[in-house]
Amino acid sequence: MKFTCLFFVVIVILTSGCDNNSESSISEITKNKNCISPQNPYNDGGGHDAGFNWAEENGGNCDGNSDSFNEGCFEYFNQLNRYNKCVATSRK
Repeated sequence: MKFTCLFFVVIVILTSGCDNNSESSISEITKNKNCISPQNPYNDGGGHDAGFNWAEENGGNCDGNSDSFNEGCFEYFNQLNRYNKCVATSRK
């Protein structure tokens, strides 16, 4: 079983080539348009920090038991939405 999985992974890697003329990678797009991925502005171990980290790791909705947790969670999704819009407009 392990050999079969390893064989499959090797085949996939060998058959998936890179085309130098393909569309720009996301990292190139974000560098050119200054798209900034979500960055935790709190990092203090409090409720806002916990909410931001939870959203980043788990996704989903922001319905915690504290306002600060929910605000941190919403901050993550606000930043993520801005980032995704920036990347999307950069590809056009």
